[in-house]
Amino acid sequence: MKSVFAIIFLAAALARATADEEKSVVRFANGDQLSGSLDSLTTERLVWNSPILEKATPFFLKSVLDLKLSASQPKSDARHEATVSLTNGDSVRGQLASITDDAVELDTWYAGRMKFRRVMISDIQVDERPTLFYQGPEGVEGWTQTEEPPAWSFRDSSFRSVAAGGIARDIALPDECSISFIAGWRGTFALKLNFFSDDIHQDSPESGYSMTFQQRSIFLQSGKNQLALGRVANAFALQENEKAKIEVRASAKSGQISVFIDGKCIGLWKDADVAANKIGRGIHFVTLNASPVKLSNIRVTAWDGVADEVPEMQPAAGIRQFGGLDLQDDQKPLVEEKPKKGRMMLRNGDSLAGEVVAINGDMITIKTPFKEVRLPVEMLKSVALKPADPERCKRENGDVRGWFPDGSSIVFKLESVGADGTLAGTNQNFGAATFKIDAFSRIEFNIYDPKLEDLRNTGGW
Repeated sequence: MKSVFAIIFLAAALARATADEEKSVVRFANGDQLSGSLDSLTTERLVWNSPILEKATPFFLKSVLDLKLSASQPKSDARHEATVSLTNGDSVRGQLASITDDAVELDTWYAGRMKFRRVMISDIQVDERPTLFYQGPEGVEGWTQTEEPPAWSFRDSSFRSVAAGGIARDIALPDECSISFIAGWRGTFALKLNFFSDDIHQDSPESGYSMTFQQRSIFLQSGKNQLALGRVANAFALQENEKAKIEVRASAKSGQISVFIDGKCIGLWKDADVAANKIGRGIHFVTLNASPVKLSNIRVTAWDGVADEVPEMQPAAGIRQFGGLDLQDDQKPLVEEKPKKGRMMLRNGDSLAGEVVAINGDMITIKTPFKEVRLPVEMLKSVALKPADPERCKRENGDVRGWFPDGSSIVFKLESVGADGTLAGTNQNFGAATFKIDAFSRIEFNIYDPKLEDLRNTGGW
């Protein structure tokens, strides 16, 4: 078996050296891996096809680390997306179907309607679903790299940098847009995001704007003259952690631009001379040093242009720059109050006390101390649930963890595999469910074996 794995490892390494886009890959517990395609899967073994094997070959799941598959999320016309965070660390996404004292029902694209026990839920967040211009990445195809050899590669639904350099794409950005992504890094975080660019072939176009993330500092420059706008913003989370969700909201009409780190507004700028700036429709991600960066869950959507959140007052460490209007000098926004326990946060900044009575399609009815209120689900940012003592699902032999293209994941005990390309699984979080196997971008096996944790985590880079 060792000699077979040695051949597999060599062939896979040669394949990785020339492959630009994601292929299905099975990784083994000894660190070897093999590109190919899944022939069949049972609760005990998988059968794998590969050009270097004479025929489809079975492997016991006890020797498999994970299975990486090509998957993509279908388009949806839903007006909201709810993220249900579970006490075991998983998160699942879908549309809210019902909420009671005991359970939350979610309509999902990968398993139909799922019912989650209240005691297993730690949090529910709601996002509106505006017009989507881009979601990915799904490969480097359609992107332009500015360095040779390329500084970016693609693996596991993520862009990964191996050197300083840029990767860019014409997204047909609307005049008012939101650009969000999840960034992971090792060492010092040094990344530049260009947007509204009219030249995706260079890292410093003379158009649009560039936002630079350098350790904890974030500053904004105008492409027309490369001058900094406003004050340097400080995001201490970028210095203390190695992963963050970043969102930039920008308007080419008003010149107003803001940045959010893990959902918190960190910086707000306004270009008083926005009319003089040349505007394009491209975005760039540019690494500024050799420290590796991983980008996933890139989403570009329309934005309504309304800045309903402002940053907290920051220490005087920020340096006043030339040009632009610094709102932190002209205003003194109060720190946004978190809603009190039992209150639901609305997208306009208000909060509402009450309990959910019913959800019908895209409308939710909430019983408040005064009257029942009916409003679109997408107007909510969070949902308050009945207080409960949290529980965590039991670990079961045969548990696997499935990852979806949007970065969410779910643990379940693999019970059976259907001939129609489905997986049947059970878990205390939701009972029983049937999943589409092609909905998963990755399936992890032997997830509770501590000896495999380092290998599993290292594989992420």
